[in-house]
Amino acid sequence: MRPALLALLAIFFAPMANAIDSPVAGTVQKMRGAALTNHQNASENLTIGMKVLIGDRIVTGANTRLALKMNDGAILTLGENTEFVISDYRYSPKLQQGSASMELLKGAFRAVTGAIGKLKERDFKIKTKVATIGIRGTDFWGGFYFSEALDVALLDGKGIYVENAAGKVEVTAQGDGTTIKNTSDAPSAPMHWGDKKINAAKQSVSWD
Repeated sequence: MRPALLALLAIFFAPMANAIDSPVAGTVQKMRGAALTNHQNASENLTIGMKVLIGDRIVTGANTRLALKMNDGAILTLGENTEFVISDYRYSPKLQQGSASMELLKGAFRAVTGAIGKLKERDFKIKTKVATIGIRGTDFWGGFYFSEALDVALLDGKGIYVENAAGKVEVTAQGDGTTIKNTSDAPSAPMHWGDKKINAAKQSVSWD
């Protein structure tokens, strides 16, 4: 094969290979402040309209808010001083199949699930160092915000579950939450947080 043709094929297939290796997971919909990502193995400042890819690790700065619109329509909002990894995020409207796996390393987030949350399997999970959060199609908040423990609350929708090696709880009532201190302690029984704590959680990811 001629060298010129080989070079042309390399140029043509390179973007395709990159797309397969790091497909788009979502787009920066809104932001205030500064946030970085290891976009395509290089640290890069996030800007509105920028694509985020599977494998990206996102870090927000002080007084920052960042909203991501994922490829199934879900909205993820990150608060300040948050580290969040998009481990996997795939959705096919044609096949009506999808799955999402993310990780909260520090900080706080709010998630309003999209089409994946409406699928029969609802394979949408956010992992942390102490427990994994799964959904039933919902709007929920989670974070290492009130203390060193992980707090998770249901803001609206059908419910969430939180589990680790020590146990599992289902949170199905709006305004209820659970606390997970470490991997050796099961998530606490769901209890109503009350307006003060719920509003504080919402404020941690609020644009006001």
